[in-house]
Amino acid sequence: MTNVYTTDEIARHDNATDLWIVIHGVVYDVTAFHKEHPGGEEVLLQLAGQDATECFENVGHSPEAINRREIYKIGVLTNAASTDKSETTSTEIKEPTEDEWQYQEPKTEMQSWSAHFIGAVVVIYAVIIFYWYNKL
Repeated sequence: MTNVYTTDEIARHDNATDLWIVIHGVVYDVTAFHKEHPGGEEVLLQLAGQDATECFENVGHSPEAINRREIYKIGVLTNAASTDKSETTSTEIKEPTEDEWQYQEPKTEMQSWSAHFIGAVVVIYAVIIFYWYNKL
């Protein structure tokens, strides 16, 4: 069973030692995470005890960050269903697509000219070292 919290309950968790935020009607306890937050702990401290949906969406988080927030999920906001219907609420949480579930390494294809350049440099060094050792 999911814990249900009121806005008054969430508002009491508004400091560095007890930090809750709400995103799309879902309540997260980010007390343990706020010092690790890539955007700085100040961002979370400013939103402590409040709805952080707009800020979260405006920044644009990676699929990995979106999935990671589930670790800190502790419940839902009691009146989330009565808020803006265009937003995702506690009863209709958006399921990540297949692309969002799997982390994919960035594709780093070496350009053909750089492969040739590196090959030429290696050959030149090999020739120089060969002649240098033969002179000794």
